[in-house]
Amino acid sequence: MKSHLLSGQAARALLACALAAPAAAFAQTTFNISFTDPGAAYTSYYADLTRSITAAGNTWLSYFPTDRPTTELSINVNFADIPTLAATSADVSLVGQVNGIDTYGWSAPTKVLTGNDINGDSPDALLYVGLNYLQNVLWYDPTGGSAGSTIPSNKVDAYSAIMHEFGHIWGFNGWRDGSTGLLPGDYQSTFDSLVTLDASAPGGPTLFFTGAHAEAVYGGPVPLTFGNYGHLSNPGARDGNDLLNDLMNGVAFNTGRHYNISALDIAVLQDTGLPLNAMPVPEPGTIQLMLAGLAMALLWRRPQSVR
Repeated sequence: MKSHLLSGQAARALLACALAAPAAAFAQTTFNISFTDPGAAYTSYYADLTRSITAAGNTWLSYFPTDRPTTELSINVNFADIPTLAATSADVSLVGQVNGIDTYGWSAPTKVLTGNDINGDSPDALLYVGLNYLQNVLWYDPTGGSAGSTIPSNKVDAYSAIMHEFGHIWGFNGWRDGSTGLLPGDYQSTFDSLVTLDASAPGGPTLFFTGAHAEAVYGGPVPLTFGNYGHLSNPGARDGNDLLNDLMNGVAFNTGRHYNISALDIAVLQDTGLPLNAMPVPEPGTIQLMLAGLAMALLWRRPQSVR
């Protein structure tokens, strides 16, 4: 799975350099969402999915640097016979070598951060929606997505589920065997380059993510889902029980609850070479307005002298 070859050593450093190109001051990314739907069988869901994808994507983009070029990210939605959802960037490009292995970055974050459209007119990302999940499990927030929304107890929040899929589009992705950790050949993703197998881990062999940012947040190597390693957490005896509620967990998405992007999710993607912010970047003028509001509040609450 090789294309668009570049060259060099230390994939993360090279990618960071590539992403540092000057760009417009107040850039934005818009979403161009298309549907592959032979026979137009699921048109009644287009608006709900478009709203949820846009909201989820914009939440992630609040962590991306603002000094990026104005871009349009094209996402093609496919309806498939799968249990839940799946997503990926549509293409890759070689960013360098790590330990002598060709290491690849993903097309969607590259386009957002640099404006470089790796795959031309083809979609930048692909989202697959399981038919039963689409029709019977997902709940589509009419506002798009909000932490304050009341999600039905028997439904999965579509906004949260699609935010999870954006995590895969941005970089929680690769080609290792989910159980052995072996690569299929002499290539790997930036995520793969930081995955190791501990065959003697408690509860059985476990794959760990070893990026410096992620380890700093988690306090050590981060346990990945056994058999489904592009995710965090494990049930039962294996390491990772404390990550079962993370947005990027690979065990279960609970009904009736809202998931948020975690500091660990951000840190993992930082380790793959994405220069993400630890907190959302405020809009221009927001900080000044907040400070002014705080000052007014303090003045309002100041005890008045007795007359």
